[in-house]
Amino acid sequence: DLTGKWEVSFGPGGDESAPFAGIGEFVQEGNDLKGTFRTETGEYRYLNGVVSDDKAYLSVFDGSHAFLFEAKIDATAETLVGSFRSGKLYRTIWEARRNEEATLTSPYQLTNVIDAGQPIDFAFINPEGDTVRLSDPAYAGKAKLVQIFGTWCPNCRDETTFLLDYLAKNNLPNLQVMGIGFERYRNEEKSLAALERFQSQMGVPYPVLYGGYYDKAEASARLPMLNKIISYPTLLFIDAENRVRKVHTGFNGPATSKYKEFQQEFDESVQQLLETLQADS
Repeated sequence: DLTGKWEVSFGPGGDESAPFAGIGEFVQEGNDLKGTFRTETGEYRYLNGVVSDDKAYLSVFDGSHAFLFEAKIDATAETLVGSFRSGKLYRTIWEARRNEEATLTSPYQLTNVIDAGQPIDFAFINPEGDTVRLSDPAYAGKAKLVQIFGTWCPNCRDETTFLLDYLAKNNLPNLQVMGIGFERYRNEEKSLAALERFQSQMGVPYPVLYGGYYDKAEASARLPMLNKIISYPTLLFIDAENRVRKVHTGFNGPATSKYKEFQQEFDESVQQLLETLQADS
């Protein structure tokens, strides 16, 4: 029975990838195995599979990614060793051991603002071709949430669903949300069309802007106030003076044990931003 929490190490998958840590969360009923992997840059959403003799299998196809995890179970069922495949090209090894105390770096400590005391600004176009700035008068005096995302990213879609639900349940006229999309197309026209479809299909009521190509180094260059972008999504909590108060990297969605904790932390962070408005007034 593989039910429980597992400390995971994913090995290098090629010249451009480095080992990274994860946590496996599994539930086994009979031979049926379900669960997910959390990492410091996101999670693998809903995985399903089986346990057969001394082998375990988990997989998913979510419309954008095809993942397959295979593992050999040791005789004591305390360690796992296997392979992880993503699509047709990426393959790496992974190892895991039972550890209910396993932890990852806090998502609030992975990406930082270079000068936390200074206001930030940016200017990107929306699908209509209009330039939108963080410092536009329409957003003056408001707390802001800026989601750095991609329409191709399932974790981003999950976070967007969460944001839409939160806004629907809370009347917060002094909170402005906006998204900056980094797309897989080099072609600007295709990227803008993808963002327009996303906004329409998801029913997103807030501005969605085009940041550029989804390469993380290029995205970091487009947002030089941040030390780096290592994950989609990345969420910026910004006060009325356009100073970044917090940066949350990745997303632990409803497939993980951390989702409720994220919901609570998010609400507390938003309330703290809104309290700064009252203090300033």
